[in-house]
Amino acid sequence: AVVSTQSTGEQQRSDLLGNEHKNTMVSNSERLERSSRRLEDGYRMAMETEEIGQNVLNNLAQDREKINSARNRLGNVDSSLSQSSRLLNNMYRRVIQNKVLMFGVGVVIIVIIVLALYGMLK
Repeated sequence: AVVSTQSTGEQQRSDLLGNEHKNTMVSNSERLERSSRRLEDGYRMAMETEEIGQNVLNNLAQDREKINSARNRLGNVDSSLSQSSRLLNNMYRRVIQNKVLMFGVGVVIIVIIVLALYGMLK
C-alpha cells in the first residue's frame, strides 16, 4: 500500500508537472502566434509603405518632366519676346525717322513757298 501511495503521489506530481508544462507550451505557442501575426502585419505595412513611396517617386519624376518641359517652353517664349521687342524697337525708330524726315520736308517746302512768294512780290 505504501508503494501504491508513492506511485499515486508521483503520478499526481507528474500530472501536475505535465499540466504546467502543457500550460507553458500553450502560452508560449500563443505568444509565438501573436508575434508571428505582428511580424506579418509589420511586413505587410512595410510593403504598403514601399508601394506608396514608389508611387510618390513616380509622381515626382513626372512632375520633374513637366517642370523641365515648361522651363524649355518659357525659354522659347523668352527668346521670341526678345526678338519681338527688337523688331518693335526698330519699327519705332523708323517711325521717328520718318516723322523727322516729314518735318524736314515740310520745312523745306514752306521755305520754298515763302521764297517763291517773296520772289513774286519783289
